[in-house]
Amino acid sequence: MKIIIDECLPKRITQFFPDDEVWTVPQIGLSGSTDKILLEELDIRNVEVFITIDGNIEYQQQFKNRVFGTIVIRAVSNHFSDLSHSKNALVEAVKNVSSGNVIRVSL
Repeated sequence: MKIIIDECLPKRITQFFPDDEVWTVPQIGLSGSTDKILLEELDIRNVEVFITIDGNIEYQQQFKNRVFGTIVIRAVSNHFSDLSHSKNALVEAVKNVSSGNVIRVSL
């Protein structure tokens, strides 16, 4: 599965998905892009899952016709120590999200 982790999340989250192709937004050269441009690029690149902690993105952008599913993490912070205990919830969300849909994972 092709997964992209938003730049506001720690790179170490990629470790949660050892059997998948996982990159961060900076690794694919899109650091600093606006949300609109980022999402359009993810469509073009045939990404299957986008993971972010930006809780407002689902209200500011359109996701219904996207080729990828989106997971929005709701957590106390974006520090790896605050996110690491929820590895199983994120892995399960990745398995269940489908194109054009948003799943919220509360940690």
